[in-house]
Amino acid sequence: MTDLLMTRRAVFSDCRLYRYLLEHDFGGSGPVLSIGMVNPSLAGGDKNDQTMTKVDGFAVRLGASKVIVWNPFARIAKDIRDLRHVADPIGPENDAYIARAIQGADIHIVAWGPLSKLPKPLRGRWRSIIDVLAAADAKPMCWGTAQDGQPRHPLMLAYATPLVPWEAPR
Repeated sequence: MTDLLMTRRAVFSDCRLYRYLLEHDFGGSGPVLSIGMVNPSLAGGDKNDQTMTKVDGFAVRLGASKVIVWNPFARIAKDIRDLRHVADPIGPENDAYIARAIQGADIHIVAWGPLSKLPKPLRGRWRSIIDVLAAADAKPMCWGTAQDGQPRHPLMLAYATPLVPWEAPR
């Protein structure tokens, strides 16, 4: 993926503690993907991390022209467990940016992984995301589900893993 020509852009809060969006524009006329993962790590406008390299690989295989990544928790943290010590892990403007990412996309993918990896106080946040998806009339897709019915995270998945419709667990 390092030789892939693309334009990268990240949207950060003024305090630089939150990354609201990360866009990779590959050009062309393919679909725009909106992908919701759990929280931003180290990837930004100028560098990739392992997860974004994998997302780019999926995007290219899907013929995407652009990927817009958003997160239920916009606070930048290398380890999701670090969010338990943060006063506001979601970010003051996050839901508005999530709505914008969803509205600007053709295919809506959710991929935050099982809830068991989250600190307990954060495990209900996905329900708010369902409301944002519903308000945008999005039809969420995923790369399969974990045992708890939550959408699988892409990092360890094979590129042959198909997208399937996601229904929120009850």
